[in-house]
Amino acid sequence: MIISVNNTQSKNTYASFKSSEQVKKAYVSRRYHNSELVDFKTKMKAAAGGIIGTALPLVYFTRKNPGLKSVINMKYGLKEMLVTSISGIMGGAAFGMIGEPSKKQERKRKEAIFQIMNCTLPLLGVAGFLKLTDKFKELDNKPAKITGTILGVAFGMWGGARISNKINDPKDLEPDRKIEMKDAIANIDDVFSALVLAKFPFIDKLHIEKTLPLIFAWCGYRAGQSN
Repeated sequence: MIISVNNTQSKNTYASFKSSEQVKKAYVSRRYHNSELVDFKTKMKAAAGGIIGTALPLVYFTRKNPGLKSVINMKYGLKEMLVTSISGIMGGAAFGMIGEPSKKQERKRKEAIFQIMNCTLPLLGVAGFLKLTDKFKELDNKPAKITGTILGVAFGMWGGARISNKINDPKDLEPDRKIEMKDAIANIDDVFSALVLAKFPFIDKLHIEKTLPLIFAWCGYRAGQSN
């Protein structure tokens, strides 16, 4: 006796039971915005580009300031953060494009624009609020600064997504890329940079500024390995 099985129904029945590996791949795909697995060579190119792109401006700023003994002792202001983050992202994207077909190069370019907007606008938002605290003394307190920092990062990420969508897709031919909760959690690097810029007293004790080069190089890596 032959028993027939509806393959379509079987696939639909078991599709909801995902293995931990499938869940992990789904998260990685969303986290890095990849449409396919990234090969080891591309990862190494993106990592090298991110590191070099981050290191060059840091070396420049260190040599420009004779009082700094090394890059580790770097004191970050708005200019240093903007230049270093943009350089790291551009380096990662540029190295990641080497030897890639034009379609993948275009995707990396778009991801680099998104990353740059997502790194710089939150910082500019926080910096703008801090300027207001200098003019209005009633804003020069911890609760106001914490609130302003959170709002600066939130609106900066939202604005960054809007602007990058306009740049990457001016004719609006593709669905807009939006900032969701998972993206906000994944981009905790923006929060770290903003906290250092706001100069809260407890930040000096945590030495978060020492992690900024790693964060900027990581942003470059994300842009360079994206496909």
